[in-house]
Amino acid sequence: QRRVHGGEEFHALWSSSLTSSTVKGKPDIETVDTTARIGIVDDVLDVTTKPMIYDGDTGGPPEVFHFTVRTLERHGVSACIIEDKAGLKQNSLFGTDRAQQLESVEAFCAKLRAGRAARRTADFMVIARLEALIAGLGLDEALARARSYIDAG
Repeated sequence: QRRVHGGEEFHALWSSSLTSSTVKGKPDIETVDTTARIGIVDDVLDVTTKPMIYDGDTGGPPEVFHFTVRTLERHGVSACIIEDKAGLKQNSLFGTDRAQQLESVEAFCAKLRAGRAARRTADFMVIARLEALIAGLGLDEALARARSYIDAG
């Protein structure tokens, strides 16, 4: 495996709202919108051909997530991951120190279906991130949500 600057080479990139917010000097509560984040994505993709996974936070309403998926795919992003939280975004790094509100399973499945329907190719991936364990709801709830999200696509 090739070494880069004395370290291991990465095989993919992650574009997070935390890094986008930090670059803009904003709090990580979805204050940097998709349009502004796409500029950062474009800057990165100008200098690499590596696949990029875009952290879409909560994804917003299904109609907004549809737009996000279309935009990301058009710009060359490989995948978008969204979390099943609701309300004001709370960084998962806070763990159980802060209350984490979860989206209803039905509402989150609607977002996943909207994202899948928006794809122009089957190569673009829509990934669900479960937050039930961080929210303190336990393994059974996390597994039930995972099954529903798989069924939604």
